[in-house]
Amino acid sequence: MKYIPNILSVIRILLVGVFVWLFVQTRYLDAIIVYAVAFFTDILDGYLARKFNWITSTGKLLDPAADKLMVLAALACIFISKRHETFYLVLFILAFVKEFLMVIGMLMMLKSKVVAHSDWAGKMATGFFVLGIVLTLFSYVIPRVEPWNIAALSIAIALSYYALLHYAKSQMFAPKHNNGSNGKSGMIKDEELAAQLERYIDI
Repeated sequence: MKYIPNILSVIRILLVGVFVWLFVQTRYLDAIIVYAVAFFTDILDGYLARKFNWITSTGKLLDPAADKLMVLAALACIFISKRHETFYLVLFILAFVKEFLMVIGMLMMLKSKVVAHSDWAGKMATGFFVLGIVLTLFSYVIPRVEPWNIAALSIAIALSYYALLHYAKSQMFAPKHNNGSNGKSGMIKDEELAAQLERYIDI
């Protein structure tokens, strides 16, 4: 039973391919439904993991990976379809650079057997990305939605960079807490997860 959240994360990763296929087929309403289902699985697996303590090292990797993959895939699809509009090009580049910097930071922290965990800043950014992407998908069907999706995506990218700076300040350079600590910082001394990440990277 404790692997149910992991299964939901895997389903979310598989839904990325379904979403891209539907988008390419210009089946935008169906793509919205798939994106909504993926978002629901994200909420559900987090709820189940916390409520029943079904937390595993693999799950700690799969959950954020699935989230980032879906967001970047959606932004890439939108950018390609709207490549004549500068805003979406800049948005995709900024989002990609931010994720690249997060990966670099993660690799740096692995040297100390430390893993960054999401906190309020990252969750707010994710929420606005979801809102912005859904509104953008609706804009293909209802063009007058366009100004609102741009506003939501602009807020999302600004929050994501704030989250990046927040992680750097509160996690990379903050005192470390042992795994399971109630410390306020999101920086967790998690040797098991750090070791697993290192194994994946070696592969």
